[in-house]
Amino acid sequence: MSVKKFIFGLIVATIALNALSLSELKSMPKSIERDFYIWRFLQQDSTSKEDALKTKELIYHLNGKLISSFYKKTNIKLHKKIYKYGKHLNLDRYRAIIKNLQREPNFYKAWLNLDTKDKLEVFNLSGKSGRKALNKNMPSNIYKNMSKYWGINEFIFRVYREHLNSVENTIINTKPPIGNKINYKHLMGIGFSALVSENRDVASAYFRAARYKARDRFHADRAIFWNYMASKDSKLLYKLASSYDFNIYKLIAFDFLKQPYPSPAKLPNITKDRVDFDITNPINWAKLKRKIFSKNTNLLALASIFKAKNTLGYYSYIINKASRDTKQYFPIIYTQYMKGLSIKRKALILALMRQESRFIPASVSSSFALGLMQFMPFLIKDIAKKRGDNIRLEDMFKPKVAIIYANYHLNYLEKYLPNPLFVAYAYNAGIGYTRRMLRKTTHFKRFGELEPYLSLEMVDNDQANEYGKKVLANYVIYRKLLGSPVKITTILKSLITYK
Repeated sequence: MSVKKFIFGLIVATIALNALSLSELKSMPKSIERDFYIWRFLQQDSTSKEDALKTKELIYHLNGKLISSFYKKTNIKLHKKIYKYGKHLNLDRYRAIIKNLQREPNFYKAWLNLDTKDKLEVFNLSGKSGRKALNKNMPSNIYKNMSKYWGINEFIFRVYREHLNSVENTIINTKPPIGNKINYKHLMGIGFSALVSENRDVASAYFRAARYKARDRFHADRAIFWNYMASKDSKLLYKLASSYDFNIYKLIAFDFLKQPYPSPAKLPNITKDRVDFDITNPINWAKLKRKIFSKNTNLLALASIFKAKNTLGYYSYIINKASRDTKQYFPIIYTQYMKGLSIKRKALILALMRQESRFIPASVSSSFALGLMQFMPFLIKDIAKKRGDNIRLEDMFKPKVAIIYANYHLNYLEKYLPNPLFVAYAYNAGIGYTRRMLRKTTHFKRFGELEPYLSLEMVDNDQANEYGKKVLANYVIYRKLLGSPVKITTILKSLITYK
């Protein structure tokens, strides 16, 4: 055994005993996984203030847990960088312009005389009272010209946040011009507003523009689907059906076309039982990720190293990346820990697992959600207490423990939430948020013929919204693979009758 391997073995053994030192942290690659161990180090009674101060330079991604633990050890508060609009502008100049406009008898008319960029920035920087004075049905050409500057996104954000209905009326009656700088999120939001106002041509134009600004296939397909809903152009359904991404919009398109769902990419037959790789070690995963995302790595060659039953999650992850996500895999994995569970429950656990960790047992999120099922530390402790278990957070990197805890948690969630989509919301954002959201009696009912699809987009927690859609698509695919198929539109239509 080499000295390097011996030392690393000692580090892993030390971590297992939950006795970390500063030198051990320094030996780990800079990563979220090391951040987790920094957090654990800061929580140790044996960690001195002097050593705690030295961890500041080791942190890769600052989160609330690190801020809190660092403060308790050092009495020093670390701060996240917060984006503030206007830092890139000559603020003194704009303050002077606003002051001069306020002296005018008609603030709005004086504002109209500014050049386009100044109009936009003055609107953004005027504060709520100033923007209220500018809440008029402005000519559409003014909005079109302003949309060619990046500040248009702050403009749109303020219009909707502050309910400036007259300005909104101009926006939803004006098609986006060529060369606009409106981002994807706002293009989609304006499209939804136009659709609700029954201005389908404008809505279709915004959804069409959003498609070309989508960051990935899921978001492009979302824009295509809503372009279909606005225009009813059936060609768009066939475009969705040909998407490589197995998302809800592709599946809904197959239902609308009355065609069966296709099967996802199939993993090759794997006969090798195991390779020598500790799947429960987050630092192993941090090192492997560096290789995966290196430009010099041959991903197919790297994947072949992990082509074994004990590392199937790693293998499927790497070959998916080798295809640039165009080949999507749905491995049926770790089912030895799901004996006695119904097909619905197995499908739900696999659907959540795919979304949470992509089947990587040693996953650590930026907020320190842990393991295959990405449990937050507070929830691990709560379930352990209820079950009477004596476990450590690191035990969540063991697939069996992760699945047992997931099944326990799902038993609780499904007592109150009857739909896999609602369970996914709660798994991501908490049952409290989900039940409050569902108490809004008009939810999934308020938009008539566009339901339940439009209400699905209006869930006010963006992260939970997207997460729920992805888990639901996974769930439907796993139901098909496990021999108990269900249509996604059947699940979604049941939302309308939810009480």
